[in-house]
Amino acid sequence: MLSNPRLLQISGGLALAAALGLCLLTPVAVSAQTAPTATELRLGLVGRWAGTLGYRDYQSDRLFEIPVKTTMTTPGDGTTLLRQSLFDDGPGKPVWITTVSLDDPAAGTSTSASFRAGNTPEFSNETVRVSTFVDPTHWTLVHSETGDDDDAPADIRVTETLDGDTLLEVTEVRPVGADDTAWRFRNRTRLTRTGD
Repeated sequence: MLSNPRLLQISGGLALAAALGLCLLTPVAVSAQTAPTATELRLGLVGRWAGTLGYRDYQSDRLFEIPVKTTMTTPGDGTTLLRQSLFDDGPGKPVWITTVSLDDPAAGTSTSASFRAGNTPEFSNETVRVSTFVDPTHWTLVHSETGDDDDAPADIRVTETLDGDTLLEVTEVRPVGADDTAWRFRNRTRLTRTGD
């Protein structure tokens, strides 16, 4: 038993500091345990959006931007997201791209089919993980897959960040199996929510 008042004061201060430390750490642990799946976060994107698609042209190595309007819906099954985008590629050149994604939340994957008039449908199977989660309107997901870029096999990474009513999707590519220094910008989509 401590009889020195100074030691009692120090030990009481240490106990208070330890208790405060536990209080500060506890919400972080609870948040990590209760963070939504990537699928739940993606389904929160249902609504109408507008913005731009910026892409790197390989011939000129210049960034081009075109307007885009996107509507995301779900049939309500908890795993399917339908994305319909209208790109304005100049006067009289509307381009519709419709993508249907079916997620497997347990596996952390998303299988998609994209359709564009006059083109062969594109299929993808990617892993999707939650990189950062603050709350349902502030998070980052990372999508990864192996596919093709500029007619060559490539690793493809899409970083999707929701910041309130602003959604930013950045696509990067690298030759299959290359190290992290090989990632290069391919395109980005900047969207702002315009309605439900």
